[in-house]
Amino acid sequence: MHIARSLYPVGLLAAALMLSACSPDAAAPAQPRSVKLEAIGAGSADAASRFVATLRQEHRADLAFENGGRIAEIAVDVGDRVRKGQVLASLDAEPARLRLTQAEANLRAATGQAKERQIQLQQQQAMFEDGVVSQASLTSAQVAHDSAQSQLRVAESDRALAARALRQSELRAPFDGSVVARLLQPQADAAAGQVVVQVEGQGQPQAVATLPAAIAQGLTPGSLVQASRADANAAAFTLRLRSVSSRLEGGASVQAIFDVAEASIPLRSGDSLMLSLSGASENDLSVPLPAVIAQQGKDAVFVYDAKAGTVVRRPVKLGPIEGERIRVTSGLRSGEQVVAAGGAFLSDGQAVLPLRAASHLNDAGRP
Repeated sequence: MHIARSLYPVGLLAAALMLSACSPDAAAPAQPRSVKLEAIGAGSADAASRFVATLRQEHRADLAFENGGRIAEIAVDVGDRVRKGQVLASLDAEPARLRLTQAEANLRAATGQAKERQIQLQQQQAMFEDGVVSQASLTSAQVAHDSAQSQLRVAESDRALAARALRQSELRAPFDGSVVARLLQPQADAAAGQVVVQVEGQGQPQAVATLPAAIAQGLTPGSLVQASRADANAAAFTLRLRSVSSRLEGGASVQAIFDVAEASIPLRSGDSLMLSLSGASENDLSVPLPAVIAQQGKDAVFVYDAKAGTVVRRPVKLGPIEGERIRVTSGLRSGEQVVAAGGAFLSDGQAVLPLRAASHLNDAGRP
């Protein structure tokens, strides 16, 4: 009996040790949460600062006949050099010449009638002063004279329009340049305003680009940017900003025009260029929309602290939404890393692990 009593406390001690090993207080610490990070501003400048531009000539024109008609001749073809004032194409001029002849005949008739009404008015005025005719007769002569003068002005305008139509039956080069397109052929019927040939000058080339409004706001006329041809590994050259449109295209982009300041390679109209603009400034940062969290009526993002391996909740002030991103006007610095999504499930100071996308390239160097 003495032995049985001595073993009882030992059994209780073993059971207590087993229970303590299974208690929640002894649970393993939670693993850090994996998060997707994005470096903003300078950290993503390379991707955000390259834009496509198209090269064109400063002087260019789509030439069309002011009045429709049948094309009698097109004297140039694509690639031909032309001089200012040179005839490029012409319509069948016979209809225009006949209209001019008709207008001149009408003008002569209107001129004769106006002279006749002028003489009659003078006669009626003299007879009225002598008391031979009444005031009504004088008034009728005055009305006839005024009507003849109006018809004369109409005839003069018709004659001028007919003469202009005859002159406009020829398309002339507005400047020295070259033909880049011929859209119609001889004997074709051209409608009024239908483009027949396209001409470009040989002077100053320009680059036209569509830029995000946030990027364009940081540019001023005269700013220099680097560019290169998109289809070749050619040396970079310099562009100078001429102007930026004040109208938004699609609600978030604007058109910018650059002059070629200097280039060591030949450039042709229609070339595609890659522009390298300066990176985002401290006042021109943006984050993905899911990165923003709202707590207690205040906007914030989680900023990653690489040394501590944790995230810190940072209040920010927001600007306009641009597509799937939103401007941050204050609270962040260029180059900082923010949690791009899932911030609602994090807490201030929480340990995290940067999410590393799995791919065959990542595993290539592993044994």
